[in-house]
Amino acid sequence: MKLSSRHALSGRFSRSATATGLVAATVAGLCIGAGAAPATAAPLVPDTKNVISDNRVIADHERVRPVASHAVLANDRRVPIVVLGARLNEDCKTPEVLDDRLNGAAELARIHRGNPVVVTGGTTQPDCPSEAKAMEKGLRLRGVSNPIVVEEKSGSTLDNVANTSDYIHSNGGVAVIVTSDPHYSRALSNYRDKGIEAVAYVEGEG
Repeated sequence: MKLSSRHALSGRFSRSATATGLVAATVAGLCIGAGAAPATAAPLVPDTKNVISDNRVIADHERVRPVASHAVLANDRRVPIVVLGARLNEDCKTPEVLDDRLNGAAELARIHRGNPVVVTGGTTQPDCPSEAKAMEKGLRLRGVSNPIVVEEKSGSTLDNVANTSDYIHSNGGVAVIVTSDPHYSRALSNYRDKGIEAVAYVEGEG
Protein backbone atom coordinates (compact mmCIF):
# COMPACT_ATOMS: atom_id res chain seq x y z
CA MET A 1 0.00 0.00 0.00
CA LYS A 2 1.53 3.30 -1.05
CA LEU A 3 0.90 6.06 1.42
CA SER A 4 -0.20 9.51 0.46
CA SER A 5 -0.84 12.25 2.98
CA ARG A 6 -3.10 13.88 0.42
CA HIS A 7 -5.97 11.64 1.57
CA ALA A 8 -8.18 13.10 4.31
CA LEU A 9 -7.45 11.54 7.68
CA SER A 10 -11.10 10.91 8.40
CA GLY A 11 -11.59 9.08 5.14
CA ARG A 12 -8.49 7.01 5.64
CA PHE A 13 -9.58 5.61 8.98
CA SER A 14 -13.37 5.62 8.99
CA ARG A 15 -13.49 2.59 6.70
CA SER A 16 -11.78 0.32 9.20
CA ALA A 17 -12.69 -0.37 12.82
CA THR A 18 -9.31 -2.03 13.25
CA ALA A 19 -7.49 1.06 12.10
CA THR A 20 -9.58 3.20 14.43
CA GLY A 21 -8.48 1.05 17.34
CA LEU A 22 -4.86 1.33 16.29
CA VAL A 23 -5.09 5.10 16.16
CA ALA A 24 -6.65 5.30 19.60
CA ALA A 25 -3.93 3.12 21.09
CA THR A 26 -1.13 5.01 19.43
CA VAL A 27 -2.13 8.49 20.51
CA ALA A 28 -3.22 7.68 24.06
CA GLY A 29 -2.36 10.65 26.23
CA LEU A 30 -1.62 12.91 23.25
CA CYS A 31 -3.58 15.77 21.76
CA ILE A 32 -4.61 15.29 18.12
CA GLY A 33 -4.95 18.46 16.07
CA ALA A 34 -8.30 18.79 14.33
CA GLY A 35 -6.73 20.43 11.30
CA ALA A 36 -4.47 23.06 12.82
CA ALA A 37 -1.93 23.37 15.58
CA PRO A 38 -3.24 24.70 18.92
CA ALA A 39 -3.19 28.46 19.42
CA THR A 40 -0.66 28.07 22.21
CA ALA A 41 1.91 25.31 22.51
CA ALA A 42 1.01 22.65 25.03
CA PRO A 43 3.86 21.32 27.17
CA LEU A 44 5.23 17.97 26.08
CA VAL A 45 3.44 15.39 28.22
CA PRO A 46 6.03 13.58 30.33
CA ASP A 47 5.33 10.17 28.85
CA THR A 48 5.14 11.15 25.17
CA LYS A 49 8.35 9.28 24.40
CA ASN A 50 7.11 6.29 26.38
CA VAL A 51 3.78 6.29 24.54
CA ILE A 52 5.61 6.05 21.23
CA SER A 53 8.09 3.48 22.56
CA ASP A 54 5.40 1.28 24.10
CA ASN A 55 3.35 1.36 20.90
CA ARG A 56 6.08 1.12 18.26
CA VAL A 57 4.44 -1.74 16.39
CA ILE A 58 1.22 0.27 16.25
CA ALA A 59 2.82 3.65 15.61
CA ASP A 60 4.83 2.21 12.72
CA HIS A 61 1.76 0.66 11.09
CA GLU A 62 1.19 2.16 7.65
CA ARG A 63 -2.34 3.28 8.51
CA VAL A 64 -1.33 4.95 11.75
CA ARG A 65 1.90 6.77 10.90
CA PRO A 66 0.20 9.96 9.62
CA VAL A 67 -2.03 10.29 12.69
CA ALA A 68 0.89 9.68 15.05
CA SER A 69 2.84 12.41 13.25
CA HIS A 70 0.01 14.93 13.52
CA ALA A 71 -0.52 14.03 17.19
CA VAL A 72 3.01 14.71 18.35
CA LEU A 73 3.31 17.91 16.29
CA ALA A 74 0.01 19.28 17.59
CA ASN A 75 0.97 18.44 21.16
CA ASP A 76 4.25 20.36 21.23
CA ARG A 77 5.55 23.01 18.86
CA ARG A 78 9.14 22.16 19.75
CA VAL A 79 8.89 18.84 17.91
CA PRO A 80 10.70 19.21 14.58
CA ILE A 81 9.67 17.99 11.15
CA VAL A 82 12.91 16.42 9.91
CA VAL A 83 13.20 15.97 6.14
CA LEU A 84 15.89 13.56 4.99
CA GLY A 85 17.76 14.44 1.83
CA ALA A 86 18.51 12.58 -1.40
CA ARG A 87 21.17 13.10 -4.06
CA LEU A 88 20.35 15.90 -6.47
CA ASN A 89 20.22 15.26 -10.20
CA GLU A 90 23.24 16.20 -12.32
CA ASP A 91 21.42 19.38 -13.37
CA CYS A 92 21.11 20.25 -9.65
CA LYS A 93 17.35 19.75 -9.63
CA THR A 94 15.66 17.76 -6.90
CA PRO A 95 14.83 14.18 -7.90
CA GLU A 96 11.30 12.80 -7.72
CA VAL A 97 11.94 10.99 -4.44
CA LEU A 98 13.03 14.25 -2.82
CA ASP A 99 10.13 16.20 -4.32
CA ASP A 100 7.79 13.64 -2.75
CA ARG A 101 9.41 14.17 0.64
CA LEU A 102 9.21 17.94 0.27
CA ASN A 103 5.54 17.71 -0.65
CA GLY A 104 4.87 15.66 2.47
CA ALA A 105 6.85 18.02 4.68
CA ALA A 106 5.05 21.04 3.22
CA GLU A 107 1.67 19.48 3.96
CA LEU A 108 2.68 18.91 7.57
CA ALA A 109 4.21 22.37 7.94
CA ARG A 110 1.15 24.16 6.58
CA ILE A 111 -0.96 22.53 9.29
CA HIS A 112 1.58 22.77 12.11
CA ARG A 113 2.93 26.25 11.43
CA GLY A 114 4.65 26.62 14.79
CA ASN A 115 6.86 23.56 14.48
CA PRO A 116 10.39 23.94 13.11
CA VAL A 117 11.48 22.12 9.99
CA VAL A 118 14.94 20.55 9.74
CA VAL A 119 16.37 19.81 6.29
CA THR A 120 19.44 17.59 6.28
CA GLY A 121 21.78 16.71 3.43
CA GLY A 122 25.21 17.75 2.25
CA THR A 123 26.75 18.51 -1.13
CA THR A 124 26.54 15.22 -3.00
CA GLN A 125 26.63 16.53 -6.57
CA PRO A 126 29.59 18.55 -7.95
CA ASP A 127 28.88 22.22 -8.68
CA CYS A 128 25.45 21.99 -7.05
CA PRO A 129 24.15 23.44 -3.79
CA SER A 130 23.78 21.13 -0.83
CA GLU A 131 20.73 18.91 -0.63
CA ALA A 132 19.64 20.90 2.41
CA LYS A 133 19.85 24.25 0.60
CA ALA A 134 17.87 22.84 -2.32
CA MET A 135 15.28 21.49 0.13
CA GLU A 136 15.01 24.81 1.94
CA LYS A 137 14.36 26.55 -1.38
CA GLY A 138 11.83 23.89 -2.37
CA LEU A 139 9.90 24.28 0.87
CA ARG A 140 9.78 28.07 0.57
CA LEU A 141 8.50 27.72 -2.99
CA ARG A 142 5.79 25.43 -1.59
CA GLY A 143 4.66 28.18 0.76
CA VAL A 144 6.23 26.93 3.98
CA SER A 145 6.70 29.79 6.45
CA ASN A 146 7.91 27.72 9.43
CA PRO A 147 11.43 28.32 10.71
CA ILE A 148 13.83 26.06 8.80
CA VAL A 149 17.05 24.66 10.24
CA VAL A 150 19.58 23.82 7.51
CA GLU A 151 22.05 20.97 8.11
CA GLU A 152 24.31 20.60 5.08
CA LYS A 153 27.23 18.40 6.15
CA SER A 154 25.60 14.97 5.86
CA GLY A 155 26.42 12.48 3.15
CA SER A 156 24.40 9.50 4.38
CA THR A 157 21.42 8.56 6.53
CA LEU A 158 23.74 7.88 9.46
CA ASP A 159 25.19 11.37 9.01
CA ASN A 160 21.66 12.82 8.90
CA VAL A 161 20.94 11.19 12.24
CA ALA A 162 24.26 12.14 13.85
CA ASN A 163 24.06 15.76 12.72
CA THR A 164 20.46 16.37 13.80
CA SER A 165 20.26 14.36 17.03
CA ASP A 166 21.51 17.10 19.36
CA TYR A 167 18.96 19.55 18.01
CA ILE A 168 16.15 17.02 18.40
CA HIS A 169 17.19 16.16 21.96
CA SER A 170 17.25 19.87 22.83
CA ASN A 171 13.63 20.06 21.68
CA GLY A 172 12.26 17.19 23.74
CA GLY A 173 13.76 14.12 22.06
CA VAL A 174 10.79 13.48 19.76
CA ALA A 175 10.78 14.03 15.99
CA VAL A 176 8.66 13.44 12.91
CA ILE A 177 10.89 12.01 10.18
CA VAL A 178 9.73 12.71 6.64
CA THR A 179 11.11 10.19 4.19
CA SER A 180 10.02 7.57 1.69
CA ASP A 181 9.15 3.88 1.61
CA PRO A 182 11.08 1.67 2.42
CA HIS A 183 13.76 4.09 3.64
CA TYR A 184 11.69 5.08 6.68
CA SER A 185 12.29 1.76 8.45
CA ARG A 186 16.08 2.15 8.51
CA ALA A 187 15.84 5.84 9.36
CA LEU A 188 13.58 5.21 12.37
CA SER A 189 15.91 2.49 13.63
CA ASN A 190 18.93 4.81 13.33
CA TYR A 191 17.20 7.63 15.21
CA ARG A 192 15.96 5.32 17.95
CA ASP A 193 19.51 4.04 18.40
CA LYS A 194 20.34 7.64 19.35
CA GLY A 195 17.63 7.70 22.02
CA ILE A 196 15.17 9.68 19.91
CA GLU A 197 11.54 8.65 19.71
CA ALA A 198 10.78 9.16 16.06
CA VAL A 199 7.62 8.61 14.06
CA ALA A 200 7.61 8.42 10.28
CA TYR A 201 5.66 10.51 7.82
CA VAL A 202 6.04 8.63 4.56
CA GLU A 203 5.67 10.15 1.12
CA GLY A 204 6.74 8.44 -2.09
CA GLU A 205 9.05 5.51 -2.72
CA GLY A 206 12.80 5.27 -2.75
